[in-house]
Amino acid sequence: MFKKSNIPNFLTMLRIFLGLVVIILLAILIIFKKDVKSGGSFNINPLLLAAGIVFIAASVTDFLDGYIARKYSYVSDFGKFFDPIADKVLINATLILFIPLGLIPFWITLILILRDTVVDFIRMILSSKQITLSAGILGKLKTVFQMVGLSILFFLAYFVNFQGIETNEIETKDIIIKQVILIPMYIATAFSLISGVTYFIKAKPQLF
Repeated sequence: MFKKSNIPNFLTMLRIFLGLVVIILLAILIIFKKDVKSGGSFNINPLLLAAGIVFIAASVTDFLDGYIARKYSYVSDFGKFFDPIADKVLINATLILFIPLGLIPFWITLILILRDTVVDFIRMILSSKQITLSAGILGKLKTVFQMVGLSILFFLAYFVNFQGIETNEIETKDIIIKQVILIPMYIATAFSLISGVTYFIKAKPQLF
């Protein structure tokens, strides 16, 4: 019989599945060199639109399983192990695949993934010493802005992607619109750096 305590674990596995769907859809766009702009009335490729909807659904499961697990104290070894994996499958893969699609600057992806890798490595060391150190509010804000920023890019790709367009054909207003759309990702990157440094400072006495 399905138990309520298994709901967070179910949502975690669902997020992994949805993350894989997002990866497949974005990979198809890249492999077959499909333009993110469809040329249709919505100016968005149907595959990218589908990937965006699935991404948002996966993001909702991330919020729900965390909320349910905390509210009802449904904490399990399964969740501790697979929840971070689900997040990496969804977020990191999207960040990486957005680069060849021309939707996000390489340096943003590099900073976000590198920061998470370093923090995860520190957590692993602390865990081996039976020490738990939470990421804090800045880390949570980073995640929120990252989710929001990536979700926006799925649906406003038409205004961000300049691939195949000559530099002299890109108008100033287009550049401004792109930068405005990327603001949540810039904020996420700033929070990522600040929270990463803060986490290291808090963990340093326990590391050395």
